[in-house]
Amino acid sequence: MSFLDFTDSETYIREWFVDILHQFPHVNFSFKTTNSTFNPDSINYREAIVFLCSLPVIWCVIFLLATSSCLCLQCIRKPPQKTDKSTCLRVSLFIVIFLSIAILTPGFYGNEQTSKGVSRFIESVQDTNQTITEAVATLGSLKYLADSISTRSVVALQNVIHQYTNETVRAPLEILINDITSAAQKARADVTSIRAATPNITLDYIVQDATTYEFYRWIGTVIALCFTLVVLLLILIAVWRKSKCIVMFSIFIGFLTLLVIWGSAGIYLGGAVAGADLCYNPDLFVENVTSQKVERAIVKAYIECPLGSTDPKMFSDNIELAREAVTQANNTLYQIKTVVKPFNIPQLMEPMRRVAEELEYCSGNITVLAEDLDCREIHKNYVKAVQGICNTSMLGVVFILLCLPLSGLMFILTQCLLPRFWRIIGKKRGYRPVDDADPFCPRPPPYNGYGSIHPDIRSSNSYPNDHSYLNNGPESEILPMQGPLAETPPPAYRPTGTFVENYNFGPPGRPRFSSDT
Repeated sequence: MSFLDFTDSETYIREWFVDILHQFPHVNFSFKTTNSTFNPDSINYREAIVFLCSLPVIWCVIFLLATSSCLCLQCIRKPPQKTDKSTCLRVSLFIVIFLSIAILTPGFYGNEQTSKGVSRFIESVQDTNQTITEAVATLGSLKYLADSISTRSVVALQNVIHQYTNETVRAPLEILINDITSAAQKARADVTSIRAATPNITLDYIVQDATTYEFYRWIGTVIALCFTLVVLLLILIAVWRKSKCIVMFSIFIGFLTLLVIWGSAGIYLGGAVAGADLCYNPDLFVENVTSQKVERAIVKAYIECPLGSTDPKMFSDNIELAREAVTQANNTLYQIKTVVKPFNIPQLMEPMRRVAEELEYCSGNITVLAEDLDCREIHKNYVKAVQGICNTSMLGVVFILLCLPLSGLMFILTQCLLPRFWRIIGKKRGYRPVDDADPFCPRPPPYNGYGSIHPDIRSSNSYPNDHSYLNNGPESEILPMQGPLAETPPPAYRPTGTFVENYNFGPPGRPRFSSDT
């Protein structure tokens, strides 16, 4: 945009990030460099923007394929016999998740900032559209008044003069009436010239399209960011609880989240570059779009509007000529009143009053038209609209564009750590080492030779006949142990709820007996 340092209104100043984004390489599907000038009607330019949008998606698909392969390898690997420690991995996941949540915060801010800029743009376009609509309505009113003066009011005045005046007075009055008619027709011609230079221009479609696109953009961005936040919280819960089911579910839903993040990043990358191309020189784009309906010189006058200028040159000249014609008609009407005053013709009062009112309306509408066509008001709205899109909204887009790729990278790191975390958590595999000499451990059958009593222990205080004791003697008649055996720990606990007492008094090769034999 041409920077105007000599205007009496605000000017648009291009931001540094617009220059950076505008310098992005524009490559079409044939891998050929295209022109970076904003031109959505060009096929090559559209291909270049779509190519930029596809780059993050391609990167995401490649990573998903690699991650899926790694996950399959983790699943087919031989399970470990022991569970590895997961404390360090859990801490790493916590750090990554909290950083990812923190990175999402600028995204919400950027979304609101973008919406704020679009709202400012829509408001400016609505004001400009209202100004144009009022100017067109004023032009229509002026044309109607000029036609009414020259075809109805002046004719009625002329009929009264022909009826109530003599030939001597009628001749100069006819000349004056013709002057009024000429002035009205001249004003009508000037108004028609302005009307021809400003065809039926309406900006309603821009307001409607901008409102619709902004609604879907805002709601889509909020859904993408909130979905990512919910998935991160789910992963946080899974890591905190060490739940293998939730971790596995988080891994699979994380693939979808990556597609959402990088897909959104691709859309914003293409949109940011296209917006930067537009904001690099918005004047040129506006002139090219409107030149099909309005002369380029008129559009340029409204865009630039130098200090001291009011209307475009063509409009100001026509407005001044129309004002002079109305003034001339008023002077002529005053002369008619002076000429017919001595004759005291009451029938002239109504036609002259009507002509005077219509000329007064014409004068007022010309003043309103001059205010509507003043370049300062439209230029102010134009600068406000450009600032809303290229400063406020582009800043928000930059925040989102930085948020999404960083969040995607952190999510990639999370997806890399989760399969390993899923691998090392859960129940331990295999058996724990057990001390066979522990008398308090449960014993598998046949419960022989366990406990703290060594089978080679000899004692003179032991029972003389262990067969009769174990097979025939009731448990209620067991005598208390004496000697060295009394100081040993109690025998092992049998799962059936009874104590096993097995004493071997013979040589080492002698078979052992239990209460089950």
